[in-house]
Amino acid sequence: MKIGIMIEEKLKEALISMQNAISSSDAPTVSKCLTRLDDLVKENMRELDPQLKHYLTRRSYEKALMFLNAEGDIPKGLCSKKDA
Repeated sequence: MKIGIMIEEKLKEALISMQNAISSSDAPTVSKCLTRLDDLVKENMRELDPQLKHYLTRRSYEKALMFLNAEGDIPKGLCSKKDA
């Protein structure tokens, strides 16, 4: 369980760093953050919660951060409409 928490913290840090870089129009840092996120997902695919994995692989980074912050009412995307 501790390993999952460590991974989630690293993901959260990378997501927040990316948001900050986007806000400051720092393209090189955005690129580094995207690479970091991709690497973390690839390396830890088996340990990730299925919903978090869904958000990250679909690049729904805002939803992934909401999930990591344990926020409720994460908006449904287009994927959920396929099941309707």
